[in-house]
Amino acid sequence: MSVPELKLSTPVREALSALAIRGSLEFYEARALVPMQRRALATELASPYWRAFVADLARTWMMRDHAVIRGLPVLGDGTTSLLLALALDAEFKTYRGEKIVKHFKMSPWTTELSQSLRDGHFHTDLSTADEPPHVTLIHCRAPDPSEGYGVVRVVRLCELLAELQRRGAVKALQLLLTDNVEMVDERTQGSWSGIMASESTIRFHPETLRAAERRGARFTDTLEYQLDTIHNAALAASEPIELGVGDVLLVSNVRALHYRGDCTVQYLEFPRRFKAREIHVLHLRDEPTWPK
Repeated sequence: MSVPELKLSTPVREALSALAIRGSLEFYEARALVPMQRRALATELASPYWRAFVADLARTWMMRDHAVIRGLPVLGDGTTSLLLALALDAEFKTYRGEKIVKHFKMSPWTTELSQSLRDGHFHTDLSTADEPPHVTLIHCRAPDPSEGYGVVRVVRLCELLAELQRRGAVKALQLLLTDNVEMVDERTQGSWSGIMASESTIRFHPETLRAAERRGARFTDTLEYQLDTIHNAALAASEPIELGVGDVLLVSNVRALHYRGDCTVQYLEFPRRFKAREIHVLHLRDEPTWPK
């Protein structure tokens, strides 16, 4: 199945750029956290071109649970990322007080999953939270310096379950749909327990399951084998997505899993100066509210 792509029109790109340069990221984050001010901010983008873009995005989202948006300008430290997210008319999730946008640069000197060079896992974000965010936005500030690296993938829950059923992966389906499991985030010390998925929603992260197992949690069947089964099914049911400078991935964090492949660096001056994949990330607490 092809990647669901939208390309920003020149008038929409220009409107986003013009609004971005009028204030700092902190200024727009403060406004975006107040519902009335957030909606007022969105009206500053209103035009026939913006409304057409939102309508196209809504149709794509409702059919595919994710969308790739090509050509968003990279201005400030994620200001345009935040402004684009206004199209979804949903509440932003905050970090460290009143911050909305995070900036990540891949590094050979960290083991943090979000910045490590090694390939990641198909997962949902913040899987141990009481209420995980509903939407993840990833905005590419700089692509991986090596062609074919740093690619992302998305597998919709319905397509993952169908692929597991096609493969007869009964135990993997049981792990997702019927087993009560524990998940532990060793970085934040958060934890969650319950059934990870239904036919319509999922929370899932292999590292939180492994962390729970290290702390004594028991699983019905060998965990690593089932995680490999799920990973291979997700690979088969997804397509590689390359994000260039300015490209955005919007993905449901409750009806899809996303993944990032191996990354590389290009040293400018060993060991600390290097080119690497850089992204801005933000989350929306709720489902998008689309125009009627």
